[in-house]
Amino acid sequence: MLTKLAWKNIWRNRTRSGVVLGAVAIGLFAGTYLSAFMNGWMLGSVQADIDTNLSHIQISDTAFSANNDIGAYFLQTNVAEKLANTPSLKEISFRLILNGMLSSANNSVGMTANGVVPEDEQRVSTIWKMIPDSLGAFLPEDTRAAIVISEKTAEKLKVRLRSKIVFSFQTAAGEMQTMAFRVCGIFKTSNSAFDEGQAFVRYDDIFPLTALPENSAHKAYIRVADLETCEKITPELKTLFPDLSVQNWKELNPMFAMSLEYMDLYAMIIIGIFLFALAFGIINTMLMAILERTREIGMLAAIGMNRSRIFRMIMFETVFLTLLGSVAGIALAIAALIPSLHSGIDLTFMMSDSFEDYGFSSIVYPVISAEMFVEIVILVILTGILAAIYPARKALKLNPIEAIRS
Repeated sequence: MLTKLAWKNIWRNRTRSGVVLGAVAIGLFAGTYLSAFMNGWMLGSVQADIDTNLSHIQISDTAFSANNDIGAYFLQTNVAEKLANTPSLKEISFRLILNGMLSSANNSVGMTANGVVPEDEQRVSTIWKMIPDSLGAFLPEDTRAAIVISEKTAEKLKVRLRSKIVFSFQTAAGEMQTMAFRVCGIFKTSNSAFDEGQAFVRYDDIFPLTALPENSAHKAYIRVADLETCEKITPELKTLFPDLSVQNWKELNPMFAMSLEYMDLYAMIIIGIFLFALAFGIINTMLMAILERTREIGMLAAIGMNRSRIFRMIMFETVFLTLLGSVAGIALAIAALIPSLHSGIDLTFMMSDSFEDYGFSSIVYPVISAEMFVEIVILVILTGILAAIYPARKALKLNPIEAIRS
């Protein structure tokens, strides 16, 4: 009975109820859209960094982890044999990491050359996907002494596909070595800093010049099923390799890790600001409704409706208003987000490619989840209930006789 009465009361003044519904819907639309945008931006940036740069877990010699010493290596077979009994691992790729100078006829740049096995590398990173068809391929078999560089590096060296460039580096024996490579692919990721400093060559091409023992590697890049699995398996691998450095993506990029940890908090703070402003609108609207219905409320009290029922009636009115507004706001947010879930939101119109200088993608793919919507609806309903307490208490203080006379 109370719910039916509360529902009818909402629509007695359609203009006032419409204003409240609109305020709730717009606030929830803005909060939901912004939350999905921020989650997508951060998760997308983290995933892109994992896919192109970090992988989920890296294993290296502790000395190499500290100062990139070319002589700080491990043997691939020793690591691979221990990892063979770890079912959570999906893929592994071993790399030689060589720091040196990459030179063309026009310029020279500092560069880290990654010596990889192409087949293994394509299973742990997506660099090969970042090469357009018109700009070559990732270390194809039919190209001798192939090298893959970034678009930014190609611009600095003033080279293009199939150009010849020379890489110079110091071997483990302390001697300088140079090797000529042919550009076979040019990639571009969403991380400008990574692009400017990384190149990829075949392990078999560069290894004979390093003066390292057979089967040596500087790093093992490991992929697992997801971020949750990565969290669980990292302590196991640290126990398995006590003499090596085992770091997951959070330890390798603590800034992204911290941002991701606090992303839910940031989203709740933003939505909380919207709800705080919304609460004052609800209080004002419900107070006006009670003042306009003073005589009616007094009559209901006079014919036997107790204070508890009057209180609940006003609460139901508020809950219905906020619930309807929430559904409308979330529906609007979903309608606005769906087109961008696959195509993304391009931010280059704001700051060109400046976001990529800090490792953030310029194209954001929003992330929506049922859990987020449920949390938002609960918060809105709680806000409506808390905001309605003061107007409801005002109604309870009305004296039935005086209310009828007025």
